[in-house]
Amino acid sequence: MYGNILIGVNIGRNKNTKTDVEQDYTLGIEQFGCLADYLVINISSPNTPGLRDLQNENELKKLLTSIRKVCNKISCKDEQDQTARTPLILLKIAPDLNENEIKSISNIIRQSNTKVDGLIISNTTIARMDTLKSEHRNETGGLSGRPLKEKALQTLRLFRQHTQGQVPLIGVGGIETVDDIVERMKAGASLVQIYTSLAYSGPPVVNKLNRQLVSLMKQQNIKHLNDFIGKES
Repeated sequence: MYGNILIGVNIGRNKNTKTDVEQDYTLGIEQFGCLADYLVINISSPNTPGLRDLQNENELKKLLTSIRKVCNKISCKDEQDQTARTPLILLKIAPDLNENEIKSISNIIRQSNTKVDGLIISNTTIARMDTLKSEHRNETGGLSGRPLKEKALQTLRLFRQHTQGQVPLIGVGGIETVDDIVERMKAGASLVQIYTSLAYSGPPVVNKLNRQLVSLMKQQNIKHLNDFIGKES
C-alpha cells in the first residue's frame, strides 16, 4: 500500500497465450505477488476465447488449487510492521452466470485448498438488453456502464446469499452515483470499484462520490460504512 492507495494487479490470460493455463496464472502470481496489495484472478473477460470456461466447477477447482499452493509458498514482508504475509487473491467473475453456477463457485472459494480472499462482481456482460439504442448494440464483446448495472447488482446479491457473508465482495458495474454505491453496499459489497464512469467523468469523480457519501452518512447519522453492508430490506 502506498499511503492510502491500494495497488491491485489484474492477472488474465491473453488471447494468443500458448502456456498451460495453471502455469500462466501461477507465473503471474510469482512475479507480482509481493508487489501489490492484492492480485485479481480474471477468468471472466468475454474478449478472450474460452476464458470464461475457467468458471466451470472442475476447471476452477484445478486452477485455484494450483494458485493456493503457489501463494502458500510466497512470503511477502510488510514494510510497515515487518510481518510476513501471503498474496491476497481476489477472483473476478462474470455477471452472466446462472444461479447454479453461482452456488458452485460460492462453495469452491470457501474450501481451504481453493480459497480466495474476495470476489469482484462483476466483469462486463455479453448480454444485449432491449433498451440499447446505439447502432453498435449488436457488436460482440463485453458491455459495461449503465446497461450492466442491474445484472451486476443481481449477481452481487446472489453471491452474498450463497457465500453467506463469509467472503468479502467488491461491487462493480454501472456505478455512477452515491446512491449506486449505497445500493451495492446494502446488497453485500464491502468495497466498490468504478470504471466506465471514471472514463467519462475523469478522476475528479472519485472525490465527488466520496464527498457525497460522507454527506449522506452525516444526514442519516451513520457512523461507519459497515452500517450499510447487507442491510437490504
